[in-house]
Amino acid sequence: MEAKVFLTGNLGNDAQVTNFSNGNAVIEFSIATNQFYTDKNGEAQQKTTWHDCKRFVREVNTAFIEKLSKGASLVVAGSLKYEEYVKEISKTKSVNIKRAYIDVKEITLA
Repeated sequence: MEAKVFLTGNLGNDAQVTNFSNGNAVIEFSIATNQFYTDKNGEAQQKTTWHDCKRFVREVNTAFIEKLSKGASLVVAGSLKYEEYVKEISKTKSVNIKRAYIDVKEITLA
């Protein structure tokens, strides 16, 4: 069973497009979501969480990509995915990293 994700937030930077030799592409971006709460002292607080997103496409809509610029408000729907890789720390030491991202199926400008 997939973990479905729906997020509303703001882009932290312009979306980045990587084109592949087979004609497909991936659009990558990060969304900031904010949580507002009152701490134990009664003071208003804000916590920002960043979410990495990827949208795999067969064809890039350049006009739409241009709208995915830093600060843009949007809603994404997709599923939670993980990727693993090895990061070399030194010549003799490395660490396995498992990183979550949102595999985006739909993007709507808010």
